Parts: sequence; C-alpha cells; structure tokens
Amino acid sequence: MRENSGFSLKIASSFEDYMKVVAVRSIVYLAGQACPWSEEFDGNDHAATQILGLLDGEPVATARIRWFAGFAKLERLALRPEARGSGHGDDLLRFMIAISQRKGFSCLYLHAQAGLVHFYRAHGFVPHGAPFTFSGYHYVEMKAVLPPRPDELRLDDGPHVLNRPEGDWNRPGVLEISAGRPPAPRQPDKPRA
Repeated sequence: MRENSGFSLKIASSFEDYMKVVAVRSIVYLAGQACPWSEEFDGNDHAATQILGLLDGEPVATARIRWFAGFAKLERLALRPEARGSGHGDDLLRFMIAISQRKGFSCLYLHAQAGLVHFYRAHGFVPHGAPFTFSGYHYVEMKAVLPPRPDELRLDDGPHVLNRPEGDWNRPGVLEISAGRPPAPRQPDKPRA
C-alpha cells in the first residue's frame, strides 16, 4: 500500500466492520449497479473473510475471500465511486493476494466483470473457462497461480500462531497471552451414582 494516502485495509473483525462492508457493497452494487439484495447478499458472507478499506476513517472499499480445497476465490471487490482511480483497487487486490498466499494458497480464482479483465490481468490473472452472465453483467472466469510465500502458515507454526485472529498472525493473540496464566485448580472428580 502507498504510504500517506490515508487509505488502510483490514480484515473485518467486528459487527461495526461488517456493517461498513454491507454499506459499501450496498452503495456499489445495489445502488450503483441495480443488483437485487438477494443476489448481492447471497448467503456466502458468513463463510468468507471480509476485507474493509477505509479512507481517512470512512469506509470506501470492500471484498471477500472464500476458501476452497486448493484455491481461494476472491469476490465482491467494491470501491465507492469517490475512491476509484486512485490506486486503491490495486491496493485492495494486492492485500487479498497477500492474505491468500500467507494462508498457503497459490491458486486464486475470481469472476471479473468483462470491462475489468485488464485490471486483473495486470495482477497476474488470466482468463479461465467460458464467459458467463449473472445479475445483468458479463463476467470472465480468471485465475492466477502465484509462487508460495516463505512465511505461509504451516502446521509447524504451532497452536498459538494458528489460534491468532484471521490476518493478524504476526502478533500474539488472546489465547497465546492467556498461556502465561496459572492453570485453574482442578476440581476433584465427583463420585457417579
């Protein structure tokens, strides 16, 4: 991400963050593209990692990642109109790619609106499969095969690293911090009747 742009990205981790995600998607897809609610909020949001982009604290960008065996699916990339043309879309996509690679995914898949294929090509995606249509727009399946990251998460990282909050794997989490607390006294077993 470019420094001093006032733009920041994070994984949504609270109810307030999730409401901001919904607001951005409602502005971009429901209002901007006349997408029906049931098509935009398709039942997959609770099974996804939600990304939130803030510009000077104001929610302006979002996307989600769903995880499958062997690939990550990047979805619902959205920037409010006032945040477009400033490189924030590139930042958002790079952030999603980095999270996917850190989790050990080297194959990424997405549905690009036909007019945005060039944008995804610039990030290493290539067409994959036949074009298709939904919600009144033409789409192209695209995928990227990326090199693994040396710091991708592995079983050998241990229980504490793997218990850390999504996307915050470099900082000790609450369960890790609690490991220093003395164990609770053991209650004696009660005789069974």
